[in-house]
Amino acid sequence: MRALLASLVLLWAQEAPESLRLADSEFVRRRAEIQEKFPDGVVAVDAGPLSEVGSDANTPVFDFKYLTGFHDNEGVLLLTGKTAAVFVSEMRKVPGIETVLKVDQLGSWAAEHLPKQSKIYSKLREKNQKILTAASGGELVTGKLGPELTRLRLIKVPAEVRLMRKAADATNAAHVAAMKRLKPGINEREIHELVVETFKKEGCPELGFPPICAAGKNGTILHYMKNEKEIAKDTLMVVDIGAAIENYVTDITRTLPTSGSFSGTQKKHYLCVLDAQKAAEAVCKPGATFSDLERAARKVFEDRGLLEWSYAHSKDFSVRHGLGHYVGMAVHDSGTYREKFAPGMVITIEPGWYDKDAGYGIRIEDTYLITKDGFERLSAGAPREVDEIEKLMKKKEF
Repeated sequence: MRALLASLVLLWAQEAPESLRLADSEFVRRRAEIQEKFPDGVVAVDAGPLSEVGSDANTPVFDFKYLTGFHDNEGVLLLTGKTAAVFVSEMRKVPGIETVLKVDQLGSWAAEHLPKQSKIYSKLREKNQKILTAASGGELVTGKLGPELTRLRLIKVPAEVRLMRKAADATNAAHVAAMKRLKPGINEREIHELVVETFKKEGCPELGFPPICAAGKNGTILHYMKNEKEIAKDTLMVVDIGAAIENYVTDITRTLPTSGSFSGTQKKHYLCVLDAQKAAEAVCKPGATFSDLERAARKVFEDRGLLEWSYAHSKDFSVRHGLGHYVGMAVHDSGTYREKFAPGMVITIEPGWYDKDAGYGIRIEDTYLITKDGFERLSAGAPREVDEIEKLMKKKEF
């Protein structure tokens, strides 16, 4: 496991080609937009250490990188009037910011430049809150800056969509490769390694999260990541994967028959999950919410009498998860689930069925860009129809 995590960190650290990086002007725009929300005080954001790749704990930590273009465990960003300053553990150039100082200069700089600031709009760790309030004497205001950053991150500009489309294309290609490679008797690890190899081949050097390659009963474990068991025949395999590039992530899941075709019962359950997803798609448009999508999907399970093992079932032995989530700089990105969808948001829809008696799970997850007229399914390149999957799996590649 340690070796795996080390390899993930290495992948995460690689840089994308210059042509795919966000322009410096994008970070300048973001800082200006957030500063406009708080004209009567200082905007103060810090970073903090990152957890493992794909951890939800990283979601708020990425606010600092969202505004600066880089990550620094000790980084602090201050915005006030026409002044911007960044404090770092190692000196570097920052797009559009001339004042770049070492972290240990935070207190002295604040004492010199912030004494007349009455408010500090803070998204800071406690140690940095204390430094700024002691140096400036301003009132610390918490709870307002975070939600504004969340709202800003929800809407992806075209440059961000370009990166997410690239990540989706790489993930689609990895799913197709997995369909062609999968057969009984091989190890889940072989599919895992194929996925990572395909991401890199397709120009995405990062992982959005550790791959989930879960055959048979392992597919009933929501975040199974061991990927170490031999794949049995005549069962199903959940492949939940997501490439990333420049910190922008995708999240796409397909469920495959390990022997190349679905049994009658497996097909019945699979089509219920797929139809639930399509029902949610039918109401997915600007102005809708996750609750609207949830009602539409759940009705399909209710109408077919298949609630017992469904993703939303609340009794014992089920696997519970939400119908979907936001995607962006993190696989579970910033955003409240009461928010009305708007053009530029990127979400997933992922109903599931987890039959622990039969010993297999089914999850179908796609990534969607909300558009003015509805949505674009960024994961359309990964087949999800029964006949498409079975046809592709006949084209074995070893």
